[in-house]
Amino acid sequence: MPLLFSTATRSRHRAPGAPKSLWVVAGLVVTLLLAGCGLVARPGAASLLRFEFAPTTGDGYMNQLLTIYNDGTRLLAPTLEFTALDASGSPLPAVKVTTVYGSDRGRLVVPPGGGVDVLVFSGEQAQLAADVTVSVRTAEVVDAPVVDVEPVVTPMDDSGRALDRNSRFTAVSLRNDDSEPMSVRLVYIVWTEPEGDERQQARQVVPVGDLIVLPPQQSTLVPVTGAARTAVEGAAGRVPASIKAYLSR
Repeated sequence: MPLLFSTATRSRHRAPGAPKSLWVVAGLVVTLLLAGCGLVARPGAASLLRFEFAPTTGDGYMNQLLTIYNDGTRLLAPTLEFTALDASGSPLPAVKVTTVYGSDRGRLVVPPGGGVDVLVFSGEQAQLAADVTVSVRTAEVVDAPVVDVEPVVTPMDDSGRALDRNSRFTAVSLRNDDSEPMSVRLVYIVWTEPEGDERQQARQVVPVGDLIVLPPQQSTLVPVTGAARTAVEGAAGRVPASIKAYLSR
């Protein structure tokens, strides 16, 4: 599949001493790029996307957060590819970059204004990853209503009692407070327990159910079964975990 365009992110935390020329603002990308044997112009939907990467975000928040800005007025579903960079901006070819919400597989839907994904680095020298470049493989317009709120996610037990994310829950309540329906996916995330200067990142990401369509102004109860239930039973109360919903298709 031909590359549409590639750009460095705008890192929120530039390493001390790193040359400014290596930290390219995401919006300042070239209009024409080599693809195969010729030059291609940046297509409309892809040109509406900008990126910002934050290696750390503070206590209680997810690290390695990729903000995807959508400067258009429609929902977009990008398929992204990442190259890990070290603190000097040099590529780390042995490091594999994947995502929690699936923007590398075209699953994450980004509303006007923007959305987020969470990156996972693996392989030799993964601990050196400080930034990424983002290549847009595709950027598809999603024919669905634009929603202005995120779904409210509440873990539940068998009796319908609300629990916290680190408890052993058996179902998840998803409430859509918008006036339009929304389509989401739900994932259970088990986090690493880093030591010293290591960053916390996702160790295991398990889907809960499939694509879920939430009617407007209603709640939907999603049972936790199969691999997701096994993951919850293994992690609850033992290691950090989260239950997250994201716009999808």
